[in-house]
Amino acid sequence: MKYKNAFSSLIALIFFQCNSPNSYHDQKKPDINRFEIELVAENLNQPMSMDVLTDGRILIVEKDGAVKVYDPNSQFVSTIAQIPVNKRFNQPFTTSGKKYDADDGMHGVVLDPDFENNKFVYMYYSPEGEAAKSLVVRYKWEGTSLDLESKKILLEWSTQRERCCHWGGGMTFDKQGNLLIAIGDNSGFNINAEDGDSRRTSGNTNDLRGSILRIKPEPDGTYSIPEGNLFPKGMEKTRPEIYIMGVRNPWRLSIDSQTGWLYWGEVGPSTDEFNRAREAGNFGWPFFIANNIKSPNIDSEYDTSHIVNNSQYNTGLMELPPNPVPSIVWYDRNPAELFPIQGSGSLSAVGGPFYRKADFKDAERPYPAYYDGKWFVTDYVRGWIMVIEVDEEGNYKSLEEFMPEGTFTGINDMDFAPNGDLYILQYGHDSYASYAKDAKLYRIKYNDGNRKPKAIASSDKTAGSVPMKGKLLTVGTIDYDNNISEYKWELIAENGESTAYKEQNPVVNIEVPGVYQAILTVTDSDGESDADTIELIAGNNPPEVLFEFPESNSNFYFPGDQVQYSINISDEEDKEIDISEASVWADYLPIGFDLQSFTDTLRVSPLYLSANSILGKQLINQNNCFQCHKIDQKAVGPSFKEIANHYRGTEGVYDQLSKKIVGGTKGTWGQAEMPANPSVSINEAKAIVDFILNSTMKPGDKSSLPLSGSLKVPEDTNAAYLVLKASYKDKGFQKITSIETVEIVGLKNPRVFMADFDTISNMRLYTPHFKQPNNLIPNAKKSYFGFNNIDLRGINMLGLDIIDFPKVKDSLWKVSIRTGSSNGEIIGSSRLSELTVADDSFVRLPIKLTSDKKDLFIVFENDKYEKGVDEFEIRSVKFIK
Repeated sequence: MKYKNAFSSLIALIFFQCNSPNSYHDQKKPDINRFEIELVAENLNQPMSMDVLTDGRILIVEKDGAVKVYDPNSQFVSTIAQIPVNKRFNQPFTTSGKKYDADDGMHGVVLDPDFENNKFVYMYYSPEGEAAKSLVVRYKWEGTSLDLESKKILLEWSTQRERCCHWGGGMTFDKQGNLLIAIGDNSGFNINAEDGDSRRTSGNTNDLRGSILRIKPEPDGTYSIPEGNLFPKGMEKTRPEIYIMGVRNPWRLSIDSQTGWLYWGEVGPSTDEFNRAREAGNFGWPFFIANNIKSPNIDSEYDTSHIVNNSQYNTGLMELPPNPVPSIVWYDRNPAELFPIQGSGSLSAVGGPFYRKADFKDAERPYPAYYDGKWFVTDYVRGWIMVIEVDEEGNYKSLEEFMPEGTFTGINDMDFAPNGDLYILQYGHDSYASYAKDAKLYRIKYNDGNRKPKAIASSDKTAGSVPMKGKLLTVGTIDYDNNISEYKWELIAENGESTAYKEQNPVVNIEVPGVYQAILTVTDSDGESDADTIELIAGNNPPEVLFEFPESNSNFYFPGDQVQYSINISDEEDKEIDISEASVWADYLPIGFDLQSFTDTLRVSPLYLSANSILGKQLINQNNCFQCHKIDQKAVGPSFKEIANHYRGTEGVYDQLSKKIVGGTKGTWGQAEMPANPSVSINEAKAIVDFILNSTMKPGDKSSLPLSGSLKVPEDTNAAYLVLKASYKDKGFQKITSIETVEIVGLKNPRVFMADFDTISNMRLYTPHFKQPNNLIPNAKKSYFGFNNIDLRGINMLGLDIIDFPKVKDSLWKVSIRTGSSNGEIIGSSRLSELTVADDSFVRLPIKLTSDKKDLFIVFENDKYEKGVDEFEIRSVKFIK
């Protein structure tokens, strides 16, 4: 009987799991392609915050005081009010933007929990006028406008508007109807000045700034103090509204509907945080940051149990609540050891919604239970969206990126709509810019049903003489549900005539010269479709540009060697090749930079830019330097041409400017401050300087290399690649446009690190330290790694970079160099015990000379291999002439 009951219970459990909304399949991590990003509104003007109505409309407030509504049904954005707000500092100090631009203005908006009945909307902003202050105000919204006459001021406090910054942002209600308000420390960066001393605000028990407040709005427009705030009503030198003190610039409050715990993002001085509060507390700023690390801004003893605020501007208690609450996640400009997924560089933490699937029982398309109990957060600068998983105590458990293929610019608010969609509000990276191009509203929809196919059109021939015969291709076209029912191609001529094809990959034969559009449309069995277009040029063959290395290795460059190159150019229509339309460029790509990314930029770069300048331009884009600098126009800072002209001929200019880029500077070009960029290395900074100093160059300032010649490689060169680029632009043919062909090759450094292997077997990857390349460890009786299509011309020796080689020299390992496969022809072999270490720290193994390109395999064998005993690390190999 006992077993029968157990069996019945098991069947019931299986039935429950299979039919529960939180079933196993629902809790699995969903395919990322089930999430669809959709742009729903643009032409916004510095949008700051939003809240979602139960009918799906989005209420948006903008920094300059406009109150707008996005209607998903009409897809229209309407303005319902304009609140007069302060927009300027009194002193000419800004974070970026024009001389007096302020972070002040409109900060947050939230709807009353009973909005459907009382129509109340709450806003946090700094009003227009001479008095420096901020307000929390209640308005009534009915119909198509906000009733400005219904204004009720709940809270008012004094601020400083002299200079930058930190007003915080965001409000939310908890289940008890309490309103929580995130207020920044209203402080600058100079701790020795009154307006820069955060102890007068965040560390002040008698000041609302640098706090998260919790109040209970009353129907008459006043408020009461709920139980459980940090300080009891009537306590001397305290404010009873304070729920959380010791915050710097808190953003985007969120309540976990199940636990009632509060979550928020916080912008720090150089370390940003994601915080959780289970109850009222002190979170440490400006005395402590992150997990209670001593703040570099305060010169005091480290004692979390006894925090003393001895600032002359403190109007509250001297002894602050002890044992500040540590952050659950924190990160700075450098790669984080605890949370490396967040990356490095400039940063600005923004919170987001805490997801509970139970809140979306009747939603049209709720996110799956995999995200239940997880917190969606973002970073305004870095553009990622992360999901933080917490345990039952609200402590950090895991961190993963959400929508890694999404590209976002300046997110400053996120929220779920009642139908389950996640809305993303972007301010953009153009600080203080009216109607910036990236000021947009997106939504991310989850699709648990049929997914729309993705059409990718291509052709085996995109240009050629007539008759031009080619095959249209659908390579890369994707349907994640594998239910494409129809492929359709349409070939459209310049005169509008079209030809349709039903085949998936049809052969086309174009007999009339011209530019054609080939449109691919794919449709699945549910009627979802997608289209893609490519251009075909008939009547002009593209020129052919071919690199040859007649007396040199075509894979590697060798320090001290001569690289002999020759470029052959041919074009079917051009009877004679016009050498003036050809150009040749060569330079070295330093170690640590991606070749593919570099060649993509090099392909469209002018001849006069060096490799360092091209890298500098990439780094300027990555670090958002164009926010404050333009090429030839003054912005927040000087133009790059101004800088180049000012420093031209200055001794040590590269070191001087690189240190300013990394460490920051103030006062060189006026009162605007350039922040430090500690995540930028000195070598990267020098590349940026190289681009800036060359910004005054123009076409013709540097001549092309000859079509054939010799490049002398310096003895001390240790670049990742010697990169060569050749291009030729033909004359066109009859009325057909000219075509340019660009060919780029990269000759590798003869030292190849293990991260660049092409094939591997029975070898363990080992990363000795963050940001260092992987090493390989043989961990079987036979292990190997290999490289594809290696040119062995002139190479007579292979060097093995074995760490602590003396420890394995007496082992039984045998190494063989083979071609074709791991069992292929042996061109070199030895026991490790028979080899010695050369002056360059490589173990050298002679190999047979050959002139062919071959797949190369380095094979390690040890019949007595014992795991954990007979192991060693290989860091790199070197090809030696």
